[in-house]
Amino acid sequence: MKFNGVKSIAIAAVAAVPSLAPRAALACAMCGLSPGDHAGHAFNTSVLFMLSGPYVTFGLIGGIVFVAWRRANRRSLAVKVSTPPKR
Repeated sequence: MKFNGVKSIAIAAVAAVPSLAPRAALACAMCGLSPGDHAGHAFNTSVLFMLSGPYVTFGLIGGIVFVAWRRANRRSLAVKVSTPPKR
């Protein structure tokens, strides 16, 4: 007799899952838009900007380090060439 209550709760939970599926689909920002809405393009563009941000940041830092390293090597080469060899 006790299992009757648990069984009915389980059946109700299983029956409720398919009814929640449309709400889960509307939780997506893209799924709730109308077909002609421009917000979809705005969402896609903002995602591309957010994905490219770290690459741009690390690229700039790497470029600055490379230019600084190249200038330091150029200066050390200029010092070596400008000093005459000792005899």
